Order: sequence, then C-alpha cells, then structure tokens
Amino acid sequence: MAHTTQPIEVQAEELGPCHHKLTVKVPAARIAEEYDHSYQAAGKNLSIPGFRKGKIPVEMLRTVLGDQVADDAKQHLFEHVVRDAVTQAELVPLRVVNFDMDKYEVDEEQDLEFEVEVETAPNVELPDWDELDVIPEPVVIESEQVEAALQDIKNRSPRFDEAEEGQGLDSEHAVEMDLVYVKDGEDGPDAQDIRLGLDAPLYGVEEDEWTEKMNGAKVGDEIELSCTFEEGFSKEDWVGENGSVKLTVKKVIKPRAATDEEIAEEAQLDVEELGTKLKERMEAEAERNERNRQADEMLQQILDKRPFQLASNMVEEETKHNMEQQVQQAVQQGADEDEVRQQVEERREEFAAAADQRLKSYFLVRRIAQEEGIKVTKNEMQQALRAISRHHGVDVKTVEKVYTEQGRLDDVASDILTGKVRAFLMKKVEEKHGAVEGETAEA
Repeated sequence: MAHTTQPIEVQAEELGPCHHKLTVKVPAARIAEEYDHSYQAAGKNLSIPGFRKGKIPVEMLRTVLGDQVADDAKQHLFEHVVRDAVTQAELVPLRVVNFDMDKYEVDEEQDLEFEVEVETAPNVELPDWDELDVIPEPVVIESEQVEAALQDIKNRSPRFDEAEEGQGLDSEHAVEMDLVYVKDGEDGPDAQDIRLGLDAPLYGVEEDEWTEKMNGAKVGDEIELSCTFEEGFSKEDWVGENGSVKLTVKKVIKPRAATDEEIAEEAQLDVEELGTKLKERMEAEAERNERNRQADEMLQQILDKRPFQLASNMVEEETKHNMEQQVQQAVQQGADEDEVRQQVEERREEFAAAADQRLKSYFLVRRIAQEEGIKVTKNEMQQALRAISRHHGVDVKTVEKVYTEQGRLDDVASDILTGKVRAFLMKKVEEKHGAVEGETAEA
C-alpha cells in the first residue's frame, strides 16, 4: 500500500552516544490519511452488498467499522510516522525507547506533536588493514606439558581397588552399595552399585547424619538414613515428602589414579602412541587458541584505533541481564540468593565493562562483514542446523521448526557470521606474516 506524501516536521536532538530525541509534528491531513489506510486494511475482507471486497469506499468503512479500528489506526499512525521521522533525521535505528503512545490524544482534525527517543547503531569506522599488526606466536608443546596433561587424565579417570578385609569407610576410601528409598513403609526407587565417599552425602540426606552413620561402615552393613525427596527425585509424587533410604554396603574401595597402561588400553593404543596422540591433540588445541587470540587482538586493535561509543541504556540492560544470569545459575547450584546478589552487585563495574566490550565486538564484527561482503549462505545455515540435529538426536526439520518458533534462527546466523569474520581476520594475520610453525619438543 502506498504511503502518504503529506510531509512531517522533525527536529533531532542528541541526548548521548547513539541516543536521540525526535520532536515530530504531524499535520492533520497526514493523520487522516494514515487512519484511512487502517480502515482500508481492516475492511479488506469485509463483504457489503454492491461492493467488491477491497473496493469499499473508506467513508463507508468508517461508518461500518466505527471505533473498532481506532486503536489499530492509532498504532498504525505512530509506527509509520516514527519510521519516517527516523529516516528523515538520517538515523540508523536499533529501537525506540521511552515511548508511550497512550500519552497522546489523536484528533484527525488537529495537528499532532509528540516526542520519541531512538537508540541507533554506532558509527563504526574501520582502519586500513595495514594499520593493524598482530604478531603470531609459535605454538610450542613441551614434554612436561604432555606429562602434566596425561597425569590430569589419569587423575580424572580413577580406578577403584577393593580394600583389605575389615576396612571401614574413611576419608581415603569409598563404598559401593545398593539402596532402596522408603516412604510410609512403601518401597520406592532403588539403585545398585552406587559409589560414594564420606565427603559426598547421598542426595536428600543431611550431611551430619551421613557422616555419623557412614563413618566406619563395612562390607555387609545395612544402614538406614532419613531422607527428603527433593526436586528431581524420580518418583514425582514423593517430591517434598520425607522418608528414608536403606543402604547395603557391598564393597569398601580405595580410589587411585589410572595408570598409563589403563588409559592407553581404553584409547586402544599402546603407551608410546598415547603420548604421541596426546601431544598432537594438545598442539591442535594450542593452534586453535593461538588463531583465536589473533582474531581477538585484531578486533581489539581496531577498537583502540577507531573507538566508538554505545547507547548507555543498551550497555546497562546488557549488564543487568548478565548479572541476573549469574545469580540464577548460582541459585540453581544451591547458593543463597541474597548473598549471591550482593556478591554480583559488588562486581557491577566488571560486568558493565564486559557488556560494553561484548556489544562493541558485536557491532564491529557486523561492520567488517558489511565492508568485506561476508554473508551467511543458506547452505551454511542448513549445515549448522544439521549439526544441531545430530547433537540432539532429532531430525533437521524438527530443529528448524523449533528454532523458527523460538526466534533462534537469527542466533544461529549470528554465530556463523561471527565465525566467518574471525576466520577472515586470522587470514589477514597470515597474509601479513605467513603461517608461523611452532617448534615442538619430544614428548
């Protein structure tokens, strides 16, 4: 539908970085035309004898529809006028803020004046690529690093040797046990071969009772502990109730780090191959980290050479969002909400700086993509969706449907675009300095 040619008057005032106030004057004739558009849209499928659908005169539509369209017409007016005002002010808008159209009375026979605040995209300037100089650092993996990494793997892959006869549970041992939950004399869910230590109470059991009754437990002991069936318990109708859990100790075991031979056997390698493969994996990871460091430094050098500012409201909202996420994550892990909020509030400046940096990187990446013609293709989107479908074990059409309904396709495209821009920056470093091969040490 063609828009009106009735002009509006716009005065723009800068309130701060990327934050503008527009004072807009709308003539009555423009208001009437916008309202006409709304009535015509509302009556598009209306049937009135003697008229074809979509061809009913607006005067008749106003009579038939009356005030039914008033709210839609008002919203239509402000949406179109604000859009045109932003264009007339030569701004690149991100969003309208602090605007409530209900504050304004609209009369089709009178001119209208209103104010609206607009946040805009930052003006991001790019330097010549020759102005940037990121020095690649060689990737060097020493034998000591490989040994330390292997030891960490062995520590995180413990083996359990059965303790000597008569050994009781203590701080150096664990137990292997069967258990059954009980409430009001009724047996509930059970489990076998559960491994727990003295410092790892069973979920729902008070720590003090666990320590008191389990300390010194031996093979064959049968122990009953009070238990609260907390959120996530498999028998949902028991959640929030109290009962008990009956344990039978089957083994007392002593954890130890795995040996080189045991880890190699799990990986279907011999011990020498294990060290070689581990070193290759560490080198590949270190090379990825180095290339990511190069991209990060390229972005930072651009920000240092061509700084720009963001709307303060945008940074503040991002800061609050990230702080709240931190609080909720900690609360879900069992932390006290009031304590966490206080700790997070004490780090507000840190969160604000991180939010500012993240948002600036976001706009900078998109400016580079625009300048260099970097785009996300349909094929790349499909590849990403297929990867997500494989990860979740569902078909790609289901993933696409869910992501579309949740409005998350833009996030997928954003991640792809960011990756392509970072790869472009890494390529710029390589073009300037060549690929730097790391010196390697024997593992």
